[in-house]
Amino acid sequence: MAQLPPQEIPPQQTPPQAAPVSVPAATANHVAESAALFAEIKAMVGTAAASEPAQCKKVGFGHKPCGGPASYLIYSTQGLDETSLLQKVSRYNQLMQAEQQRLGLVSDCAVVPEPGVALVGGFCVASGTGDTF
Repeated sequence: MAQLPPQEIPPQQTPPQAAPVSVPAATANHVAESAALFAEIKAMVGTAAASEPAQCKKVGFGHKPCGGPASYLIYSTQGLDETSLLQKVSRYNQLMQAEQQRLGLVSDCAVVPEPGVALVGGFCVASGTGDTF
């Protein structure tokens, strides 16, 4: 029986690697600011206690990459500086949008349903459907 010459086995090939994506670094100041704003907003809203339904309100909170709010924040105007809260929420939303653009994030582009608000047991709560914070 004749022997076959040894065959050379090709080296194992590895799939090509994607080049790393260059993402500009977020400034530490923006990251710290958004974290601080989140904590301030949460503290300002507290339990959203209210004595009248008219004190219960909502505002778009966060930002989806396709546009629009990521959720809704339910709050009470009772004992609250509403102007200050809305300014903080607006700044927070701007920071979230800027971060998403910086990272090139995308989303499903689904519209977040806007909830109703109701006074239940002395607290403002979401009513109906919708995403809330």
